[in-house]
Formats: sequence, structure tokens, C-alpha cells
Amino acid sequence: MALPPGAGTPPPTDATLSFRQVQPRWPLPPPPATQFPPPPQVQPRSDAARGVGGFALLLIPLAALVIAYLLPTIQTIRLSTQAGIGLDGLDDVGGANYDRIAEEGLFWDGVAHLLGPTGLLVLGGAVIAPMLALLIHRAGPAVRAVSRVAWTLAALSFAPAALTTAWLIERVVSERAAEATVYDWPLLVSGVVIGTGVLACLAALRGEGKRTGALAATAGLTAIALVAAGLQTFAYGTISGLPAEAPVPLRQIFEGVSTGLDVGLGTAKSVLLLVILAVLGIGAAIFFAAARLRIDAEPEPTEPTSARAAAAIPALAVLLIVLAAVGYYLLPWLARIGEGAAQPVDQWFLIRRTWGPPLVTTGIALLAAAAGGFAIGALRPLGDASRWLLLPFAPWLFVGTGPLAAAHLQAVADEGEWVVIGSFPPRAWIAIPLLFLFTALCWGLEDRRRAAVESGVPKGAAKGAFLKAALPFAVLAAMVLLLVHVQDLFWSQLTYQDMLSSGVMVHALANLEFEDSGVGYGFPLPVLIPYAVAAVALAVWYLPRLAVRTGRV
Repeated sequence: MALPPGAGTPPPTDATLSFRQVQPRWPLPPPPATQFPPPPQVQPRSDAARGVGGFALLLIPLAALVIAYLLPTIQTIRLSTQAGIGLDGLDDVGGANYDRIAEEGLFWDGVAHLLGPTGLLVLGGAVIAPMLALLIHRAGPAVRAVSRVAWTLAALSFAPAALTTAWLIERVVSERAAEATVYDWPLLVSGVVIGTGVLACLAALRGEGKRTGALAATAGLTAIALVAAGLQTFAYGTISGLPAEAPVPLRQIFEGVSTGLDVGLGTAKSVLLLVILAVLGIGAAIFFAAARLRIDAEPEPTEPTSARAAAAIPALAVLLIVLAAVGYYLLPWLARIGEGAAQPVDQWFLIRRTWGPPLVTTGIALLAAAAGGFAIGALRPLGDASRWLLLPFAPWLFVGTGPLAAAHLQAVADEGEWVVIGSFPPRAWIAIPLLFLFTALCWGLEDRRRAAVESGVPKGAAKGAFLKAALPFAVLAAMVLLLVHVQDLFWSQLTYQDMLSSGVMVHALANLEFEDSGVGYGFPLPVLIPYAVAAVALAVWYLPRLAVRTGRV
């Protein structure tokens, strides 16, 4: 006999009723799409069209690499095995120049003199800066906002010749007992080093998820870059003459190339420096690719919104102490920032002369780097392994003008001429550090674009968001690159472009004209003020949105 429905089962109790009431109906409706979804968990491999487009676009930076770095490197190696006067009609001497370097030991003594100052640079940018950034990150939005502005302004103090001249004049005028040393240089540029390091590390601490890897990768790459920069120190050693017994490597290269009396020895030293820089560049590129480093520009800042007094007060105290220490070394420059020379030069003529031509080279180098970054980071012709396409550029990642000076000079000089006025180095065809940064940026923005499309956002809107997030970064990169090109003292002295800027300062220092030092020509106020306004605007509006991330998505 069949039992009626429900027969033989115990009557429902309050507990079972409540349990049944909270059970959801199946299937569950899909969760609503968020406005800014997280990136997809699996990166799709590029299709054929994207692969072909990526490789085609990559031809632009590769061609620039060949012109700006590969061919000059081959020529530098060739010149290092020759001897004679000038750049033409030299005799082949094989490895004799390298034997001379080993016998005199001057090159390696110059490298040894830079070990201590370079160590201070690494300490400031890769140790102090991350620690300071960690304190600032935990201190609340007010401290972070003030810190970003303060360190952005400190990072603008990249005026090597003006900083050095003002510092040396101040030591004489104030009659300080302590003599100038090579250790003054890392302290003079501490604003640039610590400021840039703090801003980068704040970006590494921003966003959701684990941030330890991003912070470690940022600090590690910063350390490698600062070692390379320290080995290419030029301005301070040239203006101060320190160390007198063993000039820094770039000064030795400059003396060999600029006079034309010993180009072979100078270029042999260039080759040795190129080998060191290539090892550093390849190491940094492998680190960059293995860490899967990327930069994201988020729609809104994602940082802790509350502050605890226990974190804010110590962070503010440390921030003020470090800023005061940095300001102490910047004060001589700031006090003379508008000072002219005994025979004043038309400031607007000087600005057009020294800042105008680099605008062109900056534009070319920026476009080549952006094209390569988009090809690798957004189109990804090799899928997730596309970052390794940066390896061909890696040996020259940290190479400045100095190591390739002879080949660059030979490329721009007319036949039979030695003095070249107003020329800019062929390396201006591409900025390889920006290629790496644009790759990281495009990679992060492409992840965000793909996630938006998967969640239903129209493709046109997603592409527009990509472009809107990338343009401010390009402006920031252009400002930095232009400043680097303008302040390239090595090339400006080699081609006599320093006659109206650093040349005035060097002349005033040599002739004890301390009241008319010309320091204001190093970074003219009509340029510095707009630079500062634009940098502060980016620090307030754009930098809080940048986030550095590592590892798989």
C-alpha cells in the first residue's frame, strides 16, 4: 500500500523550517558585472593577426636599435684595436690598447673610486626609498599626497652641472674645512634618487593582493639601474676634477676621444665599460621578464583610506627628516637658481639653443619606444612569452652617450672635421629604458582591456580607456627623457654645446666669479617653473592611479 506524500517522515521542526528557508534556488543567477572587473585569470595567446602586427611594429625599435646602438658598438670595438691621431687613417694594433689598460691600471682605479659613491646611490634608491615608501603608504591619504608632491619636486633637481657648480662654490664661500670628495655626488643627487625610488615603490605598494613581490622587484631593478648610472658618473668628476689621481671611467674616455690624440685607448676603455653595462642590462631584462612585471593605471586610486596616528606620526617625522637632509644638499643650487653670469646671455636664446633640438630627439626616441612597448605589451606576438622579446635590447639598456662617444662623434662629423657644434648623438633614435617601461604599461593596460571586453564593455570603449590611461604616462616619460637629453653634459662638452650653459658655469668656477656663477643657466626658471607645475599636476592626479604588479595575473 503506497503511503501518501509526506507519510513516514517526521514533522518539520523550527530548525528544519529555518534551514529550508535559507536554501537558495538552483541554478544561482550570475553575479552582476562590476564596472572595473579584475583581469582574466588566463592570458589568451595572440592570434595570427596580432602576431603579425606585433612583429611588424617591432621593426621600428629594432631598426632604431641597429642605428643607435648596434652599429656604433661594432665601430667602437673596431676603433679599440687601432691607434693614431683623430678618427681617420688609424693603424691596426690588435689588442695593444687593452695591454696598455692592464699595465697602467688607471681605468680600474677609476672604477674602484666609484664603488663607494655608487653604493650610496643604491642605499638611497633601493633601501631607504622602499622603507620610506612603506611608512608613507601606511600613514594615510594626507601623508601620501604630500609625499608624492614633495618627492616629485625633489626628483626634478636633475641639473648635474648646476648642482655641482653651486655646491663647490658654496664650499669655498663658506670656507668649510672639509674638502670636496667623490662622495659629495650621491648626496647632491639624493633628491633625484630617493624621490624617484619613493614614487616607484609607492606604485608597487598600491592595489590589491600581495605587494611584496612588486616592491622587491622594483627595488631590485632600481639597484641595478643605479649601479649602471654610478659607473657612468661624469658631471661631478669633470667639474670638480675628482678624484685627481684616477679620474672616473667616463672622464678617461672623454679625454681620449675629445682631444683625438688617443682615440684607440679611449675606445678600448669604452669597450670594457660596455661589457659591464651589458651584463647589468641583460641581468635586469631577465629579472624584468621572469618577474612578469607590469604597470597598471587604475580608474581610481586604490589605497588605504584611513590613517592611524601610530603610523602617520612616525612616517611624517621620518619624511621631514629625510626631506631636510636632501634639502641641505640642494640648498646651494636653490639659492643660486636664478643667478646669471658676469657677461649675461639672452636667456631665451639659450633656452632655444639648448632645449629646442632635444625636443626633436625626444619625440623620435619616445615614439620608437612606445611602438615597441605596444607591440610587445599589447599585441604580444609570442603570447605570454612576449616579454622575452626585450632581450635583444638588453645589452644597451643602461648605456648612455659616453661608452659610444667615438662612434657617435664619427657618425655626425663631416669628413676631415673634428669639432662638431650642435649635433646630437645617434642614440636619440630610441630610449631603451622607456621601451621597457612602455612594455610594462601596455601589458597591464591590455590585461584590463581584455577583462573589460569579456565583461561586456564595448571594444571601442575599452580601447578608449586604454588610450586615456596611457597618454599621461607618455607625457611623464617625455618630460623625463627631455630632461635627460638636455642635461647630457658628456655630449654637450664633446660637441661644444656647453658654451652657453655649463661652459659658463665652469668658466665662472675656474675664475672665482662666485657672484656671477651662471648656475641659473643649468635649469632656467622659465623652463623649471612649467616643469614643476606639470610634475605636481601629474603627482596629484595621475601617480595615485599607477600600480606596479608582478607574477601571474
